[in-house]
Amino acid sequence: MSSASIIRYCVCVLAGLLLWTAQPATAQEQNSLSAERICPDGKRAYFGVCPGEEEAKPAPPVANPAPPQPKTCDSCVEMIRLPGGEFMMGSINGGKNEKPVHRVTVAGFAIGKYEVTQGQWQAVMGSNPSKFSGCGDDCPVEQVSYDDIQDYIARINRLTGGRYRLPTDAEWEYACRAGGSHEYCGSDNVDMVAWYDKNSGNRTHPVGGKQANGFGLYDMSGNVYEWTCSAYTEEGYDGSERLCTNNASRRVLRGGSWDFWDARVARCAFRYPTRPDFRDNSNGFRLAHDY
Repeated sequence: MSSASIIRYCVCVLAGLLLWTAQPATAQEQNSLSAERICPDGKRAYFGVCPGEEEAKPAPPVANPAPPQPKTCDSCVEMIRLPGGEFMMGSINGGKNEKPVHRVTVAGFAIGKYEVTQGQWQAVMGSNPSKFSGCGDDCPVEQVSYDDIQDYIARINRLTGGRYRLPTDAEWEYACRAGGSHEYCGSDNVDMVAWYDKNSGNRTHPVGGKQANGFGLYDMSGNVYEWTCSAYTEEGYDGSERLCTNNASRRVLRGGSWDFWDARVARCAFRYPTRPDFRDNSNGFRLAHDY
């Protein structure tokens, strides 16, 4: 091929690339780029969501989770593997720390079918800090701080060779919603899925006593608040909800507990800030695991 032919060929290729990149994105591609999307009122979309769309676009259904993984030791927690997926995080009906509603993509991970119980905690730690110790081994452990839980996680990982951790704020809400749009974790009727002030008798209850959500997870609303590994942000979301943060003055608690007086606390989107060294008989946790 002559030099002139090579030059003409390169010019044609370059022109084609320029024409291709100049083509407007499809509607689907535009919607995937939150910074590029313009809403009907002429304003730029925030996190890809226009005003008024929050309730119109619930979390899309996701594939059914894998069957529960068998326990391999007395101290191990029964886990359910969740597929990765996308959902709309937050709510327009809550406080400012639940806004804006925004689209989040979560990678696949495993999460405890139940809250960690008193028996499971004692098997690893050798003691039971719970106020409601008379409730029994199958009741959720409580009066554990975020810092206490980090010690527990380090020990159970040494015992099992696992990669246990707390879920992030976003992972917790993704697991709670289970691909649906319910107000609570698995139902629009709080009594179906949660132990709370009006039905708890002022105490915790054995895990698994209420209806499971679409992923087969129990007690994500009610019984005990559940610690996450994400830092709390007062003014809404800043990306921390997707991360496990090493240092934070406050962490996010989720799900409500046996003593909350307002059912709104058990909503999927409700977020509660607490110091990492704080212990309370309404605070427990649920494990996550990488795979």
